[in-house]
Amino acid sequence: MKLSEVQLPSNRKFGIFFTFVFVATATYFFWEGSTQVSVILGVLAAVFALVTIIKSELLLPLNKLWMSLGLLLGVIISPIVLGGLFFFLFTPIAFLMRLVGRDELRLKKLDAKSYWKSREPSGPSGDSFKHQF
Repeated sequence: MKLSEVQLPSNRKFGIFFTFVFVATATYFFWEGSTQVSVILGVLAAVFALVTIIKSELLLPLNKLWMSLGLLLGVIISPIVLGGLFFFLFTPIAFLMRLVGRDELRLKKLDAKSYWKSREPSGPSGDSFKHQF
């Protein structure tokens, strides 16, 4: 997916979000005792708040950069997470099912004419599908 195909959030929302992020991290560092870092983050939060209120169009390059970083992370992380899920969850379960002797697809019946399950009773009559309502 390209950045041109993605609709960016408004610059004002982007600025408000990062203002709150910087305020939250400044508060965290203040509680941890690192006042120098908290002051820097507080000033950064104030600058973001002022730019958001006065002229939010200045945040467009940062907004695009942030969104492209998110798209890049999505392209990289999604296959890693899904591959890990497959290899560390589904593959061991399949090996255990084979060791136990389960045949969920019923492929061991080589002499079977069909792999369909026979149903008792056979199900609804064909006429019930003509006038459903």
